[in-house]
Amino acid sequence: MRELNQRITEESSTRTSPENNSASRKPTRPHPLSLFSHPSSFFFLAIWLLLLLAGRGAMFRDPGTFWHVAAGEKMLAAGEVVRQDPFSFTRAAQPWVADQWLAECGMAAVHRLAGWDGLLLLTAALLAGFYAWIAVRLLRGGLHVLPACLLPALAMLIAAPQFHVRPLVCSIVLLGIAFAWLVDVESGVKRPRHLWWLVPLFIVWANVHGGVLGGLGTVALCVAGWLVFGVGAACRSGNAAACRFRNSVELLLLLPALAATTLINPYGIDLPWQWLTTLTMPLPGLIEEHAPLDLTKPLGWATVALAAGYAVVLIGVFPRRPRITWLIPLVWFVLAIARCRNASLFAVTAAVALADVLPYSRVGEWLRRCGMLGAVRQAVGWRPAVLPLIVVAAAMAIQIGGVNLPVVGRGWVQFDRDRRPVELLPRLDEIGRSNKDGVRVFNDMNFGGFLIYHQPRMRVFIDDRCTLYGTDFLQAYDHARREDPAQIDRWQRRYGFHHALVETGGNFDRHLRSSAAWIILGRAPAATLYQHRLGVSAPVR
Repeated sequence: MRELNQRITEESSTRTSPENNSASRKPTRPHPLSLFSHPSSFFFLAIWLLLLLAGRGAMFRDPGTFWHVAAGEKMLAAGEVVRQDPFSFTRAAQPWVADQWLAECGMAAVHRLAGWDGLLLLTAALLAGFYAWIAVRLLRGGLHVLPACLLPALAMLIAAPQFHVRPLVCSIVLLGIAFAWLVDVESGVKRPRHLWWLVPLFIVWANVHGGVLGGLGTVALCVAGWLVFGVGAACRSGNAAACRFRNSVELLLLLPALAATTLINPYGIDLPWQWLTTLTMPLPGLIEEHAPLDLTKPLGWATVALAAGYAVVLIGVFPRRPRITWLIPLVWFVLAIARCRNASLFAVTAAVALADVLPYSRVGEWLRRCGMLGAVRQAVGWRPAVLPLIVVAAAMAIQIGGVNLPVVGRGWVQFDRDRRPVELLPRLDEIGRSNKDGVRVFNDMNFGGFLIYHQPRMRVFIDDRCTLYGTDFLQAYDHARREDPAQIDRWQRRYGFHHALVETGGNFDRHLRSSAAWIILGRAPAATLYQHRLGVSAPVR
């Protein structure tokens, strides 16, 4: 490993021309503004603005966004986490683990300050900053600015279906950061002891999103590989055997410490148990993002294209033995084939690993001949972040001040009317006001979060908190939605609801429209609102 690093350093030094050497002996003072400008700064601004423009409605298509904010608001108001379901009538007062409670409280706090526009602004800033950081790593690896920006852009394209205002985006970012630390340790840039910084990171991650399980698995695979093939490569001096033993002991202690971080939460063992339950549920047929990767769609094409490109770069490393971290993206690619939501995590790990793989690959040698790959560069420091921070802070101040401006001001977010029945909100408000004790409403799953946020007096039939409702209930709903819409009448007699909000043009809609027992109160492109003829809204008990 040290020999390879020395070879790269020698190659880069031999390519340094005499003119460059003389220039280095006579440094010129940079312009003050150049200290705060860097290609990554402008890459960030471009991606941030693109996300603000495209995400105006698209980043609010996930139904969970609404109940995340509603749950966070309840927890901020009560000063404690919720432990029973406050939103549905089918699971009323039953135990509920809000496994993303910390992110939900943060979302509610931002919503109080700047509304939905503030949530869009900060989500776009988080994603843009993360992919700009990946571009910085690629630039530091010697890659030319053009491919250093195109690779993160491709990773963003693959991850774009998961770009919603919800805690999942935090898992995308945190996995990239944790994996980069693993890459740096194996390459010798960091010592194994630096991995102990993962402990506080994982404590936060465990309370933000269940994707921490992916982080734990990634660390475990790397540590297992290092223990099998030796961890002495990160030793810079001294007795190699003693260094290898010390590193092995430290890594063996790290794994249980990281596993224990999942228990540092308000719910104890129930929180990781919730994640494991979700993984074992048959969700692919019910929720699109849990379905296998569809190779006939653009997401499938882009994912396979990146995987093929990464495989070519990795094959170019042989006959040298690849590092363990270089193999991790292949694991995430296999997981992406099984569930398409993992494609975003594959893309992140591949982009991070490429900065480390390319100098050792024959593809990297070809890029050097083309002038697209040079010597490893020094870290750029904090200055490239100054301009983005100023711009984001100014935009947030505008939103907190309630200034109506396009893109960065208040009023920019507009919910997709093909997915959210915003036209029916006045009628829903009227129903809610006339039933002060609450009203039960049958709803399609995609409208559960919408009702939870917009109509707090209404109790929903179902939403996308899958572990709360359980496999049997979800499968019964899915069967009724697809094949037996008359089940809604049997549910009506059981639960006593007298309103229904169902997908326009769906099987429930066709059944209710043909039934003499239901009348239409309102119709929108996304949903149709019905009321039962023989009763009024029953109060929630």
